[in-house]
Amino acid sequence: MRIWFAIVWMFGGIAFALPMGSARAGEVQAAPLAERGIVGQAVEARVAPAQEGSAITCRDFRNRPVRMMDVADLGDAGRAEFVQGNPVIMLDPVLLGKLPESLQMFFKLHECGHHVLGHIFAPTDASEKEADCWAIKQGHQLGLFAHTDVAGWLPYFAASRGSPFGHLPGPQRVEFLVACFEGDETAMHR
Repeated sequence: MRIWFAIVWMFGGIAFALPMGSARAGEVQAAPLAERGIVGQAVEARVAPAQEGSAITCRDFRNRPVRMMDVADLGDAGRAEFVQGNPVIMLDPVLLGKLPESLQMFFKLHECGHHVLGHIFAPTDASEKEADCWAIKQGHQLGLFAHTDVAGWLPYFAASRGSPFGHLPGPQRVEFLVACFEGDETAMHR
């Protein structure tokens, strides 16, 4: 099932996900991607269909749509940037294609979180942890992944040594993601 939802930036720095269309509260509406013209191209605020999984929309902290596009050989699962003044999320379809759908969604939400939280303009030492926790909370709230999914990502992160710009080493990152999923507010300060 492909899922389509909007990430919305609201007052007071609170970001939440809102189902689109006629779905009832608490449901996420399926959206046929081909009917929306999302075939082999970068389309504003949707995930390119070359990846199996869910389509999402993302808006940055200024409520501007964020374009998602496939970029081969990106060297990372995803990257949040500005291209010609426009917010963009670049995704490596080969790397993402090797991951479970729930982890693909996490990476997409993580990059969206950088735009929603304004990290592109003002990154801090905590930016990666903030984007991680934001993505986990969004995915949990929407039912895109369960506790067992998040804990089960350990083998995919196990070899990661972290990054100089703030990603935690693999096992610590998964432990942090699980703490965010469980609502542990002290996780950000560890």
